[in-house]
Amino acid sequence: MDGTSFSRRVRAALGAGAALAATGGALAAPAAALEVDTAPAAPEVRMRAFDPADFADRAAALPAGLTEAIRRDLGQSPEEYLATAAAARLAGEVVGSLGDMVRSAWLEGQTLHVAVDDRGAAIAARTTGAQVQVGDVLTDALAAARAQDKLAYIDRAAERVVAIGAEVRGEPVGQVRLSARSRDGDHRGGAGLAVRTPLADYHCSTAFAGTDTGGEPRLLTAGHCGAGTDGPFTSGVDELAPDAPLSGGPVAWPGLIGDAIGEYVPDSVTFGDGRDAALISVDGDVRPEVAGWSPGAGDDPALTVHDSVSAVAGAPVCAAGVASGWTCGYVLDARTTVPVSGQSVTGFLFDACVLPGDSGGAVTVGTYALGLSSGSTWPGPSCADGAPAAGGDDVSVGYALTGVDSVEALYGSGWDLAVQVGAPEVTAPGDDATTGSRPTITGSADAAAGAVVTVRIENGPELEARVGADGRWSVPVGTPLDPGTYAYTARTSLRPATSDRTITSEETTGEFEVAEQAGIGVSWPAPGHVSPEGRLDFEGTGEPGATVTLTIGGEELARTTVREDGTWKLRAGSPRPAGRFDAVLTQHLADAAAIAAEADGPEGDAAGGEAAGTAPATPGSAATGSGETGAGSADTEAPESGTATDATVTVTNVGVAPSAPAVSAPSGRISATDAGTLSGAGLPGAAVSVRVAAAGSDVAAAPELRAEAGADGAWTIQLDSPLTAGRHVIVATQSVDDLTSEPSNPVIVEVTETARSGGGIGSATDVSADDDGLPSGVLAAAAGVLAAAVAAAIAWRRRRATG
Repeated sequence: MDGTSFSRRVRAALGAGAALAATGGALAAPAAALEVDTAPAAPEVRMRAFDPADFADRAAALPAGLTEAIRRDLGQSPEEYLATAAAARLAGEVVGSLGDMVRSAWLEGQTLHVAVDDRGAAIAARTTGAQVQVGDVLTDALAAARAQDKLAYIDRAAERVVAIGAEVRGEPVGQVRLSARSRDGDHRGGAGLAVRTPLADYHCSTAFAGTDTGGEPRLLTAGHCGAGTDGPFTSGVDELAPDAPLSGGPVAWPGLIGDAIGEYVPDSVTFGDGRDAALISVDGDVRPEVAGWSPGAGDDPALTVHDSVSAVAGAPVCAAGVASGWTCGYVLDARTTVPVSGQSVTGFLFDACVLPGDSGGAVTVGTYALGLSSGSTWPGPSCADGAPAAGGDDVSVGYALTGVDSVEALYGSGWDLAVQVGAPEVTAPGDDATTGSRPTITGSADAAAGAVVTVRIENGPELEARVGADGRWSVPVGTPLDPGTYAYTARTSLRPATSDRTITSEETTGEFEVAEQAGIGVSWPAPGHVSPEGRLDFEGTGEPGATVTLTIGGEELARTTVREDGTWKLRAGSPRPAGRFDAVLTQHLADAAAIAAEADGPEGDAAGGEAAGTAPATPGSAATGSGETGAGSADTEAPESGTATDATVTVTNVGVAPSAPAVSAPSGRISATDAGTLSGAGLPGAAVSVRVAAAGSDVAAAPELRAEAGADGAWTIQLDSPLTAGRHVIVATQSVDDLTSEPSNPVIVEVTETARSGGGIGSATDVSADDDGLPSGVLAAAAGVLAAAVAAAIAWRRRRATG
């Protein structure tokens, strides 16, 4: 099967996730209304939903190869992936807090499902916000399959147990002697490794960087990567540094070996008896990052690692390795024992493609380390080729970082995962800003959810805030501050899940002025922020009771009232068309007393603001919980102390990414005479990029064909020669200003041989489409979907031109 067919199977089969391994217990009937009347204690952790739009900035920092894999294999945007990954991390904490009462658990999107054995346990489990059921027939069926020594997992969508007939393999790949080349730089996980022996060179991948008890750098990989056919490796370990994943096509092997890494730590190499891990000493520094396949992979950044995470069935995962690069899938089973090349390994089952050579590579959930690749049923050389015995159900096995059977249990304090704990950025109040006597301090930090930001105000209090899943944090000053200038320092600290020590960041410094009246500050979004959808949310601080208005292009779009704690939130009253613009936030103080009185009404505490004009009040973004608001900065005109003047702040270059364009022709089964023109609909004036590839090949690697959408949104591309006979996939994106949409849904077209076909796509002529240039009816399918967006964009651009 090809790379897209296995991702479609994943999405269909795992819409409801797959179960955790059974923990035992008898089957019980579904819960009825006979539960005991007791009030369980409030849970320490509770499930909640995460808004993908809140992860736009973190999504923009992901490696391009990872972003491509997320779209290709999961059918999600990077923002959706990070939001679901945040829910998966929280779900693991919830399941862990419930302990032995959990019989099985799985994610369906961001919804956690938990099965328990009795009604009493159901009451406690429901307090966590999970969907709870008593008994689980599928878990019983899975236990029966495993009793027969079958490798199997639960397909919740199909309500069945899937047995895998293929063998799971995991071993270093042997290759004839490779010549060496030099590459300078720090070491990180995700890259390839090579070991030289007298007869051959062997290669695997590394997972994550870390340190031993003495703080010496160590790289984590699979235990089975530490030995070849002649026994354990005793020679040094070098970096394998290809320019692209080894499965991408013919490989020029000479010159692939890079700098020396170090050597295997002898006592660390373990394979079998449920374990598969090894440590490599490092001659140099390590970084808390995962490279897609090579540290020298162009300008593509590596993935920052914030902490570790436990496995939950249904969670989205992405794996990195030297053979396949970035691939993504879902956890099929959170804990099972699998024979890997004849040795038992206890870990999690997932279906991201892992090829020979990827062994030991990193498996991640969002920006969190889940485990390392131990083996898979994929025989190689590419993800398009699964094992025939798997029948399309190819799987991979990962050895977990945390849990009972894990790297943490194996090495204890002998290895700590290297994690990023960035210094906090204080976004409100801005440096030298004017605040009220009880300001709320907000910001962001490149750190894990739950990291602590400590703010020490000179001659004032010491405050603590928790970093949210989106990297934002917020903390109010409880005791009023006297008027004056206050300096502060801020640090981020985290105790990683696999460590007994706390990591503290560098120090951030700044100052602000406390006056009788506060100026306006914007804590979200930052200048240059791009929203993945038309919604625009703003958050900030100001004078309690004052009015804050949002104006773009001279048009007031929303207004709200500053709360008693000095914070405000508002949302533009209507979605914004795609493009870049400056947003102006103005604080009006003249009627603060009257506004404060109105705030006592039913809408006074709303998170959002009132839309401009006579439009009814609209709710703003949902509260993100304690410590999850704030990030951004802007240029502010603050009022002088003691005056009642308005103040404005401009958030520059804010963007709204365009939606994907529509491809309306060709589609379905057509003759070659109809295969020479591509057409569809987008946003007026947008630059449209179209790629066409033979079914089963990489669409992203196909030549780019370009057009410009006309005033009505229509676009067309005339090919130099028609598409050849066979099945083709067409995908399009569109750009407005410097912002590019997500890819469109693939359009499948089958060209028949009833007419003479040309020799391929060839080059394309750029055409600015208009009504005369489109084939009859080309926009019929797309017009209804895009009409509203086109009309809004035309009106918006007229307002921008005259505003």
